[in-house]
Amino acid sequence: MLGFSRTKWVGVERPDPETFFAHGILEDNIYGMELDVWVKTPEFVITRLEGKMRRVTTPVCEQALPVLKNARGLSINSPDLISTVNRKVGREGCRHLANLLLECCDAIMRCALYERWGELKKKGAAKDPGAYLKEQLKIFPGLQNHCRTLFNA
Repeated sequence: MLGFSRTKWVGVERPDPETFFAHGILEDNIYGMELDVWVKTPEFVITRLEGKMRRVTTPVCEQALPVLKNARGLSINSPDLISTVNRKVGREGCRHLANLLLECCDAIMRCALYERWGELKKKGAAKDPGAYLKEQLKIFPGLQNHCRTLFNA
């Protein structure tokens, strides 16, 4: 019998050419929360965050929402993003909300990394995946030696 289950969903949209928007949801037997993250390109800087605690264990959990402001201005392309978010959002606010923020940032980076690949492929101008990723690493230096880019680059 299953005693605990946690699910995370993240969807990414491109409301305009300079913005990525991610909506993340974390649901488990104890917590329910949502997070919206806006990232400006080409700098890949978090410009806005909005969170909602839908189900929590204590009234203290709600106090984590204002701590989200600590992530504004962070570059999701930064090699120390994980440690910074865990320290500035997780420790000072809520580690579950920090984890959801990192999931949203990861999803945005995946979309940004591969968004041109489909367009190039349709036009017949796609390079092999390794060459494409090497080109993208010039734009996303924070992904150097990252698992998303190691397989062919």
